[in-house]
Amino acid sequence: AKFAHEHGLELSQGDTAEADSGFVAWYAGPCTIFEGDWFDATPAMLGGRFDFAYDCAALSVVDPACREAYCTTLRKLLAPKGRLIVVAVEFDADAVRDKASLALGPHSLTEQELQSFFPGFNVSALEEECVQTSGMYKRLGQLGFDTVV
Repeated sequence: AKFAHEHGLELSQGDTAEADSGFVAWYAGPCTIFEGDWFDATPAMLGGRFDFAYDCAALSVVDPACREAYCTTLRKLLAPKGRLIVVAVEFDADAVRDKASLALGPHSLTEQELQSFFPGFNVSALEEECVQTSGMYKRLGQLGFDTVV
């Protein structure tokens, strides 16, 4: 609700049948936002498989020990010819000055790791840029994170 409010979205809650599945549907214009435990998500709960998914740094903050389970869920939610865009950070963890920040994330994710989580997908970097000294990446730069992929 906070995200919706901050972005000027009016949310309305879905019916209780969806809530019985463990997920609650929220509607904001033409978009449906599901609230629930990601690892329990199935195509039946969410109304089918998706043709496209956009992971905006979620995989980077998932505990590396849980990444395989996260990606398994995402793969089963994508349609057979579904497409996926992942925004992730890649950095040299040994160069990070504040080691405590590594425990909380973001966690580095290489292109090779991403390929191992999505076998059969064509994985390639669309864009790579150095962390900026201002804006949303300023804090990461101060901690020693160098590159966002």
